[in-house]
Amino acid sequence: MLKKEITFIYSDTAEKNCYQPIAQEAEKRGYHVKFTDNKLEKCEIGFYCQHVNFPQYSKFSLIMLHDIIQQYSNWPDIWYNEPWDRYDIGILPSDQWVKNWNQCSQLYYARPRRGMYLMGWPKADVIAQLQARIYREDFYKQYGLDMQKKTVLYAPAWENDGKQDDFVRAMQKLDVNIVIKQADWNGALYPQQVENIQQMRQLHQGLPGVTILPPATNIFEAIAVSDLLVSEESSTMCEAVMMGVPAVSVSDWLIPDTTPSRFPKCDYTFVETTRKAQLTDTVREILENYGVYRQKAQDFSRENFANIGKTASMIMDLIDDCVAGRPIRQAALTPKPNEPVPADRDRARKLRLFKIALVQNYGEKNAVLRGLVSFARKAKHSILG
Repeated sequence: MLKKEITFIYSDTAEKNCYQPIAQEAEKRGYHVKFTDNKLEKCEIGFYCQHVNFPQYSKFSLIMLHDIIQQYSNWPDIWYNEPWDRYDIGILPSDQWVKNWNQCSQLYYARPRRGMYLMGWPKADVIAQLQARIYREDFYKQYGLDMQKKTVLYAPAWENDGKQDDFVRAMQKLDVNIVIKQADWNGALYPQQVENIQQMRQLHQGLPGVTILPPATNIFEAIAVSDLLVSEESSTMCEAVMMGVPAVSVSDWLIPDTTPSRFPKCDYTFVETTRKAQLTDTVREILENYGVYRQKAQDFSRENFANIGKTASMIMDLIDDCVAGRPIRQAALTPKPNEPVPADRDRARKLRLFKIALVQNYGEKNAVLRGLVSFARKAKHSILG
């Protein structure tokens, strides 16, 4: 029998927000709840959502996504890089993710031990709360926004190369409320991102019509008061469409997660695309024909996202069943018959995972190994200049 103790492992505010509805539901049911950024924490029930986790430290483990378009460039097989066979339960957020998994479920590394389940996106449970009260009016009063104007929200995946300034300049040509919500980056891990955001804040703070939200703001709260979202390839675009809010992807804003920086992947069927030179015209056209674009977003949401407002409760039903040792009431997804992974491909995958474990698991627990890893990194950087 499992104890009613759940530990949520996270690395930033966005990941913590993914868990919050589940944690609240767990507390209602008498569970002891803990949040930690220690990925090596020993847990009774461990809940994970990062790219790299170590579920062997949990007696019982669950895994879900932290980003609804996670590893988009590697779809459908994200599990090659992020295997889920080491977890007891896997949780998927949407029909699109079921389609992704169905194309990979014959591979052993894509199958959690106890099963894969379509539950929904727990982070979206807040939608029902936001729509159940007069939230927009309160928000507009709090930030001094004009109720008579449309509100355009900027929420990028990455802040770099003056993208926020591109957005502000484009929106200043329109009669709209300009709202900015940057990601709440971990400064120790991403100092350049924090510096870029601070520079943009200094540039735009206090400009008429421009509202800069605290980075820790729940993205759904920002989307709930907005009429349109502008980004590049952030999961916030999918979350906006989930709420029936049209989204625009700027296809020539750079993404600095590679060297050199790359252009975003902008072939999402659920967003409109444009270039930064045409951003003003694109936003104007959408707002002038808003009913059409809003209906398109609502139709996509209805077709792809189930259980909005009920996901956390369903996940806790599953955990309750596992704790009690009874059959899980929801039906698991059915995998395709097992197929072997080509030997050379599987060896390459296992070698990469071993290197990750060496640095992020054993390296963190062993001071000598940690020192060797640090020396090797410095030597590599020195050699490469």
